[in-house]
Amino acid sequence: MNIKIHYRGQLAAHINSTTEEITIDSPITLIDLLTNLAVSNDTTVNDFIFDENNNFRKSLLIAVDNNQVVDLSTMTIDRDCEITLFPPIAGG
Repeated sequence: MNIKIHYRGQLAAHINSTTEEITIDSPITLIDLLTNLAVSNDTTVNDFIFDENNNFRKSLLIAVDNNQVVDLSTMTIDRDCEITLFPPIAGG
């Protein structure tokens, strides 16, 4: 399966990229996919996704094929799709 991951905001600025494409061989839960992404990048990327107790940051919004995901543990990626990560936005 081909997965296109779109990074937005501070996360895109940090990794100096807005899009990444990965291939997976078998279905995977979204939380496991995010864990793999965090491990394959540096610790700052991990900090955008997980807190100091390794719990998912609820401030990070995630969409799969433009639909917001509420429960990461039950969402299974089992087909080609696009995932977008929206970190919190600050400004004034």
